[in-house]
Amino acid sequence: MTCAAGSPHHAIRRLARFTLALSALLSAPARAALGDDVSTVAAAQARLHADLTVAQRGSYAIHELAMPTGVRLRHFVGSNGTVFAVSWSGGWRPNLRDVMGRHYDDFLAAMRGQPLKRGVARIETADMVVVMGGPPRASFGHVYLTELVPADFFSTSHDLLDGRSE
Repeated sequence: MTCAAGSPHHAIRRLARFTLALSALLSAPARAALGDDVSTVAAAQARLHADLTVAQRGSYAIHELAMPTGVRLRHFVGSNGTVFAVSWSGGWRPNLRDVMGRHYDDFLAAMRGQPLKRGVARIETADMVVVMGGPPRASFGHVYLTELVPADFFSTSHDLLDGRSE
């Protein structure tokens, strides 16, 4: 059934399209940030057009997103389903606001007054550790929430750096 341009059905369809477009613009971005639920990883996978692999490591799991660009984002998820760490490697550094979520402002406050240096940077706040560096096109880094790190995490800390098990 077709609707005439001036008909009430046409106006309703236009309003529905406008409402849908507006809700898409105003909705929060799909991201998998520190402290978020594991379900956000699937949303980030769809948004980034990435392949997802999951590996169990003792009391936590690694949800790795491999993007077509070669960048890898690894989300470390505790047994409670919360993302307690994120690491990255590849051609670019991810948007740190997306990675850190509500902890990003604490990161910015810790960076204030810090001299910018070449090489690897380590920034610590009351509840978070950030390490990042690398030359252009070879970025790497990780961030974790100290209060949420499982006891067995640092015994397999190489996972934080490169996602491989050895």
